[in-house]
Order: sequence, then structure tokens, then C-alpha cells
Amino acid sequence: MPYKEGKRWKGCITLKNGKRITKLFITKKEAREWELSMKKDLLKQSQPSGLDFLTLCTKYVDFSARFSKKVIAEKEALCKKLLKCWKPETLVTDITPAMVLSYLTAQAKKRSPHASNKDRKNMLAMFNFANKFLNLAVNPVLKVEKLPADSQPQYTPLTEDILKVLLASTKEEKVFLTSYLQTGARRSEIFRWTWSQDINFAKREVRLGTRKTKDGSMEYVWLPMSDELYTELYWWWEHRPSDQYVFVVTDKDSLSFGQPYTTRRKFMHGICKRAGVKEFGFHALRRYVASVLADTHKISAKTIQIILRHKSIVTTEKYIHNINRDLKGVMNLLSTEDNQENKVSSGAGL
Repeated sequence: MPYKEGKRWKGCITLKNGKRITKLFITKKEAREWELSMKKDLLKQSQPSGLDFLTLCTKYVDFSARFSKKVIAEKEALCKKLLKCWKPETLVTDITPAMVLSYLTAQAKKRSPHASNKDRKNMLAMFNFANKFLNLAVNPVLKVEKLPADSQPQYTPLTEDILKVLLASTKEEKVFLTSYLQTGARRSEIFRWTWSQDINFAKREVRLGTRKTKDGSMEYVWLPMSDELYTELYWWWEHRPSDQYVFVVTDKDSLSFGQPYTTRRKFMHGICKRAGVKEFGFHALRRYVASVLADTHKISAKTIQIILRHKSIVTTEKYIHNINRDLKGVMNLLSTEDNQENKVSSGAGL
């Protein structure tokens, strides 16, 4: 508060260390304004400067928009959990490996070591983003190793179950399922199919595209159609409900009628129940393709890697347990009719 000293007014500010700063003014108003200005400047200086964690999360989620919906959801979920654990105003430079380890250990206990390692993977990517684009000098996640996690074997259906599902399906459903069984495609890759861009009857090829790339951009590859897939798709082309997308919602009571599928969550559950077999999902069809080629037809892991379009042979080997043929011939080996004949002649399934 300004006070008069002789004929002038003295403004006075006391610092945290007890030191006082004073200045003389002609009027009391000038002295008061000076005090207020000094207090604002000191407040700004006392506040930490730098990138706060909330800003990093916001920028990283915005950057992640280029990736698939599943990846975006993973990264958003991680940011929400971390913001609850670490305050939004926490400076990114104050985040230590010890803080990262504490969070991941807690997640391993609360959820599972596998879930914790998935969080670590996304955290590592987020801080790498900060290194590259936001001038963060150190990535605190690098010093924290993955936690030991026992991998759980994922169910792969037997050939007889696949055949039962195909027998229980309608003609439309059979075409849809065959598209997976004859290509080893990921779920969304078939959903995206269009007649004009992805199906080439003249060359007997189909195109599959994925965003499983480093920068999230679409990457495409053409695969030969097996004879069975050609027959099924050509029939569907002649009875197509849409001139654009290959597979669309045909239920007229649905709000998505005529639109391409995006999830089709209940489809596999319903058809497995109808067929009376153990339930499995879309990705199990991909594992089944790998198992048929590796176990029944003894195709090399390298060739299966090309068909499944894995970046690493290690990923392919997780699908199969065994370690060169023309691709067109290989794709024909996926024919369910051939597999059924092999099963009958050998007296055993996969």
C-alpha cells in the first residue's frame, strides 16, 4: 500500500525473501498502479514456464487423428488415465522414469501386465512425439522396461467349426465370410471394400488397405482371388444391393440401411450360436487362415507374412507354430472345399 514520504508517494513491494522494492511517485495513484503492475510481473515469474501435461495430451490426441479409430481410442483412454494420475498442470519436464514406473506398476496390478505394457507402448509413442515436435529433451519412458507378461493363447477355430458356420450362413453371409477366409483380411479391410477400387474381376484380384503404418497413412496391396472367392464375389456382384460398397447394411429397419459396415459387433456371436460352435471373432478367422496355410499346407512363414501383410516375421510367427510358392496357387489352398476333402481323407482336422 503506497504511503507518503515528504512531498511524494512511495510504492512498496515485499518479495518472498523479505527484500523490499520501493519507488517514489508524485501521486498516490501512480504509486498504487506501480505496485499492482509489479505484483503481476512477480506472479508471472513465480509460475513455472514450459509445456504442461494437459497441453501435451491435447496435442498428441490431435496428432493421432490420422490413425485408425481403435488406435485413437487407445491413446485417448491412456491420456484420461494419466491426467487422473498426474495433475494436468504438471510440467512434462518434471515427469520422471520413477513416475512412469509407478503408474505402470499400478496398472499391472489393477488390470494386467499385458494392459500395462500396452499403456507403456502408447506412452513411449507420446513422449517420442514430444521429442520430435515439442522439443522435449528426454523421454522418461525409455528407461522403464516392459513388465513380464504371460501371453494367453488365442482361440483359433477348427476346420469343422468353420464349415458348420458356413453351412449355417445365408448366401449373403457366406460371401461375407468367404471374403475373410480367402484373404486373411483384417475386419475393417473388408468393410472398406468398394466395387470400383478394390475388386478387379478381369485380373481376378482384390485390394486390401490398412492404416497399420508408422504415419497412419493408408497402405494398399493387391492379392489374387482364389477360385472360390471369385465365384462368391461374382455372384454377389450380380445381386449387389449397392453400386459403391461391396458390403452394406441390408436391414431396411436399421438407421444405417445402405451404409457400409463399421463394426458388425453381433454378427460373429449370432452366426456361431446358430451353428452351435464355440464363439470366435473376426480376428480368429485371420488366425485360422494362418493355421491352414502353415499346418495343413506347410506354407513357409515368409509367404504367410506376405499374405497377412505383417511388417515383421515375428508377428507372423505368433500366428503360426511352423517356419515358395506362387501366391495365386497359395490362395487357392484356402478353399474350404479342398480343406474338407483333406479332412475326410486324413481322418483328422487341424
